[in-house]
Amino acid sequence: MTSEIKPICGLQRTKLSEAIPLSTPYSVLIFPTTFCNFKCVYCAHSLGLEEMRKRYDFVKENMEMGTYQKIIDQLKEFPEKIKMLSLTGQGEPLINKNIAKMIKIAKDSNVAERVEIISNASLLTKELADEIIDAGLDTLRISLQGLSANKYKEICGTDIDFNEFMENIRYFYKNKKHTNLYVKIIDVALNEGEEEEFYKLFSDCSDRMYIEKMLPVYDGVNITDKLDVKYDRYGRTIEKRKVCPLPFFMLGIFPNGDIEPCDGIYKPVVI
Repeated sequence: MTSEIKPICGLQRTKLSEAIPLSTPYSVLIFPTTFCNFKCVYCAHSLGLEEMRKRYDFVKENMEMGTYQKIIDQLKEFPEKIKMLSLTGQGEPLINKNIAKMIKIAKDSNVAERVEIISNASLLTKELADEIIDAGLDTLRISLQGLSANKYKEICGTDIDFNEFMENIRYFYKNKKHTNLYVKIIDVALNEGEEEEFYKLFSDCSDRMYIEKMLPVYDGVNITDKLDVKYDRYGRTIEKRKVCPLPFFMLGIFPNGDIEPCDGIYKPVVI
């Protein structure tokens, strides 16, 4: 086995209370799109556009390259490099046809220590894999929704060719050069007893793999509405926070250029 069983998040942590106020955000999440081709049962996209508009004032759109370039130019004004620039957020980033160009612009600008994507990878082709690898992507984090076409239909309401899906992931891993490939799956996307099958399936075609726990993230999503959890997505026990830490180290940028102090679907404030 070449893959490690570790959370796909960054493992190097700073005690925030000892670091703030920051001169530069640690993380910036730029949303290339708010469209998604899946409607996963635990995600807000399962509610449909009209309900998302009503609950979150949510609009589906793609980011234009002019907006993106302006964001990159403004990020250069921070006194330090951003630790992580993620082309991710409230949609499937591979839907944006300019995703490889976005990666290359970010890498060429040298505004971040690493550039990453979180994707469901259903739109990943061999051609697109070559493009985003050549553009200099540092990490591709793939979020799986099952280990079969039937499970994908159950979890996200979409038909996929699972064999072709796996073939494209293996192609990416074989040709990835310096790019890291991490895979994760939510516990509800596994049938009983499939944990070992997941680890076996990705043991030789990923750098890191992990099973995460489903959490109540979106108001109005039935499957998570009554969840009362005292653990995080990695199963670690947590206590209720009185203050959200995200605004102290993160920015999220919607396709229209709206900037919020986190990566949530809500816009608590546009700054």
